Parts: sequence; structure tokens; C-alpha cells
Amino acid sequence: MKNAFVCALAVILSCGFALGQAQYKVLWNFGGAGDGATPKGKLVFDRAGNLYGTTPYGGMTNCVETCGTVYELSPTADGLSETVLYKFCSQPKCADGEAPFAGLIWDPAGNLYGTTIEGGPYGGGTVFKLAPPSQQGGAWTESVLWGFIPNGAGGANPIGRLAWDSSGNLYGTTDGGGAANVGTVFELSPSQGGWTETVLNSFEYSDGGGPEAGVSFDKSGNLYGTTTRFGDDLCNGDEGCGTIFELSPGGNGKWTEKVVFVFTMETGGVPYGEVNFDESGRLYSTVSSYGTGTACHESACGGAFRMANVNGNWTYSPYFFDGPDGSEPFAGLFLDTKGQSAYGTTITGGSGTNCGNSYGCGTVFTIHGGKETVLYDFCMQENCLDGLNPWSALITDGVGNLYGVTSYGGTYNQGVAFEITP
Repeated sequence: MKNAFVCALAVILSCGFALGQAQYKVLWNFGGAGDGATPKGKLVFDRAGNLYGTTPYGGMTNCVETCGTVYELSPTADGLSETVLYKFCSQPKCADGEAPFAGLIWDPAGNLYGTTIEGGPYGGGTVFKLAPPSQQGGAWTESVLWGFIPNGAGGANPIGRLAWDSSGNLYGTTDGGGAANVGTVFELSPSQGGWTETVLNSFEYSDGGGPEAGVSFDKSGNLYGTTTRFGDDLCNGDEGCGTIFELSPGGNGKWTEKVVFVFTMETGGVPYGEVNFDESGRLYSTVSSYGTGTACHESACGGAFRMANVNGNWTYSPYFFDGPDGSEPFAGLFLDTKGQSAYGTTITGGSGTNCGNSYGCGTVFTIHGGKETVLYDFCMQENCLDGLNPWSALITDGVGNLYGVTSYGGTYNQGVAFEITP
């Protein structure tokens, strides 16, 4: 049975609940003065235990709808304190970028890297770098490494998180642009005085389109990712359910693309999250809709899945949500070290009803041995002070605690950062 204790609101709002003896606490409420709002990207730790993330809204006030921030959450004696490291649209016409939806990655020197879906020197989004201050108390410095052109052949409007290779090249995806204007996979390589872009693949409908997650490397150096459209024309408003693709490096810098899997209404469809791998090379992620569950918002509930490569053939093993146990996962999964348990979030479903609907307000879940357990139901508190609609994937601090963000709910209804101990 799912139940939660109602807790008092304090500097840090925390509550425990009986199921699995998991403990949940709100670490930060977004939406205050000068703060960011509606975070969607995955958090990242630094070596000192501080959390970093992005918000696509909030910060500056000189943009029409979105601006966005990069923030740091640091432990204090009273809980956590937030420092806004950078506010986008600080430059005229948002030449520095606008609306970072994805999480951040580090380089070995302590610089942060990310993407913005809009803004930049040409208006089609950016890849940016944020360098720490050279002296204590100084400001972080933002620089645009690459600016995308709307509808451009090099891609446009990157939504997903970046990835590094061992040579210091950056890899990512764009939701638009490319040969058919339905997205690309790109590589940015450092060159004298700047960066050089190489388009590794331009999607062309038959192999998918509209990738909203970043790419991930397997142990052999192949890139894998997801697309949210095309491949099958019977779902998602006749735009298709999406695909999983593989890009393999070859000679002369050429990469070969292969469609690994095409989603359908029966398999579940529309994968918005990143893929990741366990130690055995099995691939994991989520689909946001379709499948077998029906007690959900608008369409079937989606699910989580695992795929194994057996002699070059991928087998697909899904777990479909049914509404009360979650619905509409928009992020990828976090795996324990051996891939025995997967942890994730759904933006709707569950038992919380304080968000004003009958199909749930979101969950944190774990799947182990083919069995799912709901670790937390959001909006168990009045006015959803505990958070609403968790879009991001989870991360761990290495000692058993998981961390994530919700896009809404909290004191200002602009989202929260939370900690959960299964």
C-alpha cells in the first residue's frame, strides 16, 4: 500500500513514507526572486558534493518567454543554499543562448558544458561552456562554443545533454535542422581558436527524427540514442513512435548509422530519455506513451525497457505502467552498479491527487527483477508543496541517496530539487 506522512514546511521540507522505508525531502524550491524556474534537466555533482543544474525559465526578464539559468546547490548548516551561476539572455538578443533544457557535464578542468534550445549568435540554440572564477568570490564566465542556425544543415535547437569522448570531442543531438530538418547527431572538435562541427547523421524520417535526448557510448565506442518521431506512422499523431539508433565510427571520420529498434503502439512509443548500459552491455531507457496500460492521461501509459544484443539481434523486454504505478516517463533510467535495479521518474500517474487531476501527479519508481515499486507519489501534500511532474532522470551520491528535480510544485509552483533514500 502507498502512504505518506504529511510533514511541516520548514527551510527544508522533508517527509518519510512507509513503502520500502524510503525517505523523501525537498532540498530547494525554485521560483523565488532572481531564481530559475521549471527545471527539467538531470543534476550533476562536483567533487565537493555540490549539485549543479539548469532551468529553462527564470533568471533575466528581457526575453519573451524563456531565459534560463545555471545554478549550484550547496550544503549548509540549515540545509542547502542556491547560487545562480549564470543567467541566460544577459547579452543583446540572447546571443549567449536561451532556454537550457538539458543537464550539464564536466570536463577535467572543472568547466561545465551544456546546450540551449534557443538563442545564440544565429538564434538556433547553442553549445556553451561555463568556466569557474579564477579567484574566490568571482563570477563564472560563459562562452558560446557553437551557435546553430535555424533550419540549418548543421542542425538546430539542441535539447539533449552532451557527451565526451576520450579525445575531448563533444557529441550531441539537435531536434531540428539537418538534411530533412528533423534533426542531427553532431560532433564538436576543438581546433585552433575554436571548435569545428561535424554532422555524423542527418535524420530522414525513415530512421527517425526529432531526437530530444543526448547520445551515449557503449564499451566499443559506438553511439546510441533515441528519436521521438517517425519510424512507424501509426501513432503520435501519425508522426511515428520513434526509434533507437546506433552510430559506429569508421575510417576517415565517417560514421555508419543503423536503426536498432522501431517503436510501435504495441511496444510503447516516443522515447524522450537517454539510453544507458549495464556492465553486460544491455541497453535501458523509457517510452512516454502507448503500451498496455490504459488508466492514464490521453493515451496509454508508456513504460521502461531493457534490450539485449544477442548475436547482433536486439531483444526488447518492456515493463508497462498502468497509471497507479506511474505514467509518462520522460527521462532515462539510473542503474545500480550491476544493472540489477533501475530507478526513474514519471511525470504523471501515481496516487497523488493534490495537483487537481485524477490521473496522478508523478512518481519515483524502481524496477527490480521485473517487479516495480513506487518509492514516492508526488503531490501528497496540499498545493503540491512536495513537487509535481518530475521530468529529470535521477542521479546518486554513491551512498544510497537519489536526487532529481520536478518541473512544478513547491512553494512557488516552479519546481523543486529533491532527495530520496530508497
